[in-house]
Amino acid sequence: MRRDAPLEEQIKVERVDVLSGVTVGELADKLGVPGAALVKKLFEMGEMATVQQTLPDDTVEILGADLGVDVHFLSEEELEFGIESPDDPTTLTWRPPVITVMGHVDHGKTKLLDAIRQTDVVAGEAGGITQHIGAYQITKDDRRITFIDTPGHEAFTAMRARGAQVTDVAILVVAADDGVMPQTKEAIDHAKAAEVPVVVAVNKMDVEGADPVRVKTQLTEHGLVAEDLGGDVPMVEVSALRGLGLDELLEVVLLQADLLELQANPNKQARGRIVEANLDRGRGPVATLLVQGGTLKRGDVLVAGTADGRIRAMFDENGQEVTEAEPARPVQVLGLNQVPEAGDEFRVVSTERVARDVAERRSARDRRKELAERRPTTLEELTSAVQAGDKVTLNVIIKADVSGSAEALEDALVKLELDEVQVRVISKGVGAITQGDVRLAEASDAIIVAFNVRPGANARDEIERSGVDVRTYSIIYEAIEDIERAVKGLLAPEYREEVVGEAEVREVFKVPKAFVFGCMVTKGELKRDAGVRVIREGVVVAEDRIASLRRFKDDVREVREGFECGVGLARFQDVKEGDFFEAYETVEVERA
Repeated sequence: MRRDAPLEEQIKVERVDVLSGVTVGELADKLGVPGAALVKKLFEMGEMATVQQTLPDDTVEILGADLGVDVHFLSEEELEFGIESPDDPTTLTWRPPVITVMGHVDHGKTKLLDAIRQTDVVAGEAGGITQHIGAYQITKDDRRITFIDTPGHEAFTAMRARGAQVTDVAILVVAADDGVMPQTKEAIDHAKAAEVPVVVAVNKMDVEGADPVRVKTQLTEHGLVAEDLGGDVPMVEVSALRGLGLDELLEVVLLQADLLELQANPNKQARGRIVEANLDRGRGPVATLLVQGGTLKRGDVLVAGTADGRIRAMFDENGQEVTEAEPARPVQVLGLNQVPEAGDEFRVVSTERVARDVAERRSARDRRKELAERRPTTLEELTSAVQAGDKVTLNVIIKADVSGSAEALEDALVKLELDEVQVRVISKGVGAITQGDVRLAEASDAIIVAFNVRPGANARDEIERSGVDVRTYSIIYEAIEDIERAVKGLLAPEYREEVVGEAEVREVFKVPKAFVFGCMVTKGELKRDAGVRVIREGVVVAEDRIASLRRFKDDVREVREGFECGVGLARFQDVKEGDFFEAYETVEVERA
């Protein structure tokens, strides 16, 4: 094949397997072409890239389609461990079902879980101290059932989005006196999306006004038709408070499990999912694992996401130390080097070296992928997206001088009636902009709207590094108008404030009819007649003008960084030692 032949003719493969965050050079190797040829192709497509640069997934897909190559993105598990072949049927044994309880916030989900747990005689006889580990097992008619206590539908959805199909059956709790509520509908949607069978527990049957018929009728409108109405959804009337109907509910759950014919191979290296994890001050990273295949043993080495380690100790839901956990068994483990994420798959590997290598490669890929896809949002980019006809979400972080201002600003932004843009406030707080605020904005592609507050020194460095868009205002309606103008494609102010200098107030002197403030210029320069803000602990306490500027006994027009000076303000006199002056000018800004 000639080297000057079109790139499409040089490629001899029909499909390539790649990871998210692949570089141009790695993709070129997979395609069997020079990296420079791929860089040229990307340039023709309007993408500027180098051989070492990481490509966003959508760019890789478009490039593959253009070259006639099917691109398949491997999961980390497929890359590290290969595509797992099905277990030999002769190695399979029956395993307990895994149940998730879902429902509206006040319909008794937690009370039902507690009541079911108290029916377990075996657990009661164990005499252990019950502790929350996010999952537990009970025994009913000599058969075990695993319950996962998820903190909410969002967590359930997040785990499912990460490929964590851990649930076999969902119990939907609906209060008999309340009926179907908004979160009930969410739970139904999540259960349907996960394609798991649903058992409805009509709770609070002991409460006055309980109407199970109304509940069944309402559920029919959402696609859940009770068996006694000709459908296929079992519905059991229970009272978690009085312990009524629980045996029947568990029997129905076991019947559903029998229909699913749940099996697993216990005689292999364990694998499963992280149910929840946290950092314990005394014990370090603590993770609750649900074993899905194989048998997990104390002393095993495992890798979960970017975390790895050797299991030092393993506990059940009663706080009793155990030495192994078979399929569908939840256990809490100690020994990981960091906190994994809920939904991460864990795998047992042969040595600590293997686990560490896998975790480090994953960390490196995550960083590369983040760099490839990080595109800080600005109001100018929002304007471009709207003009292009895209429906976009603008994430906003609000920081203000007082909570009332933050609430008012959030209320005004959320109430903006905009067809093109949905404004979403992801965080609001009081006080100076912190490094954490900037990092949150960077991670969530948000802009920071600041009302009468400024960033601290560390936050300023972080803003410069990350390119996060920080908008500062002293009048609420100006913030609203800015975003409205951006949405309407009119964000083109002719002037913008530019901070020209900062100074720390170190002494306050009384002179006839006024005060003079002894300052050290810490950044830039102070200029006479410049606008100035008085900042106290990150909050703007006044806006004024520099009326006089002196070096020793001489009047001067400006004082540069590293020099001391005396500053007189036009109006505001209540300045204290330790305050900062932020000097600014209004400058004309050209926009592309």
